[in-house]
Amino acid sequence: MSGEDRFEILICPEIGDGVGTHSQKFIDSSPDGLDLVAKQVPHIETAIDLLLDGHGDIVPVSGEWWYENRIKELSAGLVLPRREPTRVLVSEDKPEYIPKNGVIIADCEILKRQMKRSRKDLNVQLADDLEDIPSDVFERVEWLENKRSNGEIDGFITSRTLHSSLPSKPRRHTLGMQRQDDVRSRFIPVPLEGYTILLTRKDFPASRFSKVIDAGAALAFRLELTVLDSIEENLRDKIGLIIEQRKVRTILQDVGNRGKSLGSENPLKEWKTFSGGDEHQGPKDSEPRIDIILETVNKDGSVTTGVERIFPIEESHSGTQNLVFNWQQVLKIAKETPEEEKRGRMKQLMDEYIDDLVMNGRLSEDRIYAPLFKEEDHN
Repeated sequence: MSGEDRFEILICPEIGDGVGTHSQKFIDSSPDGLDLVAKQVPHIETAIDLLLDGHGDIVPVSGEWWYENRIKELSAGLVLPRREPTRVLVSEDKPEYIPKNGVIIADCEILKRQMKRSRKDLNVQLADDLEDIPSDVFERVEWLENKRSNGEIDGFITSRTLHSSLPSKPRRHTLGMQRQDDVRSRFIPVPLEGYTILLTRKDFPASRFSKVIDAGAALAFRLELTVLDSIEENLRDKIGLIIEQRKVRTILQDVGNRGKSLGSENPLKEWKTFSGGDEHQGPKDSEPRIDIILETVNKDGSVTTGVERIFPIEESHSGTQNLVFNWQQVLKIAKETPEEEKRGRMKQLMDEYIDDLVMNGRLSEDRIYAPLFKEEDHN
């Protein structure tokens, strides 16, 4: 092994985002014959200073950290295979079987809203709103587990890393996207969750890592940054976002009509691509596609505005921009106050439809001519 294959990685203690643990596993695996040496540093600021000064080759950070601290002298082109981005519910029961009016503590706003969407009877609270809750994330998750064990709450939502830090290893239930099960409520992940970014200086020989990094995850990460940069700051903690590179055969296993957007219902070999005409042969089942889901939920979980798109990798930039534009248009419409229909027959049909919704408890009378999304849903 040559000295050119030796790289020093500056690792910070695990802070609950999974990066420290993921990085150490990466080093221990000695991928592709690389000589990776871990050097422990007390915190991320020290690691970045050392990297900029040439003392070390790589600093692993989370996707969220890079989004908030983008440093022009450094490169974020190396991305490890993405960890599972979904959160877990620590509880004796799945969300569907939690007792009526049960108390659930969520660790972020979008999960609070998604849980309310799943079960409107639940009392879902934000962890940050609780009195005397510790600020340290590891102490906080132990504090919540004690509350749950004592019967003061029915469960709490946390990351997989923080759950694994609990000595008792309590039961957990994945709050997943339910791509193969449309009966259960789905939970679109928090943006940038699960990414481990290997920061390097601009002159770093990134090609030496070409066999061990995940090009698909790197592309998805860049696209998620693009989406977040296009969304108002006050909305960023209120959206669920997942961008993945998936094969056609995998998408076809999704429930509902998601797979049908890949082409007609003819056999796969006869399918046509999105942008091509009849003269183009359709995609093979092993070909990759970019799969994006973007959504936001109002405060009480009763209204969701979401957009989903699947498109070829070569359309990733334009496809992502179009998705954000479409989502913003849907959100704009949801904020508008609907006008009462005034024409004769159409008014009669609308009145009958609205009366049926109210009678069956699907719409309250005070919301008949109110916007779906109110101002407080975004503040």
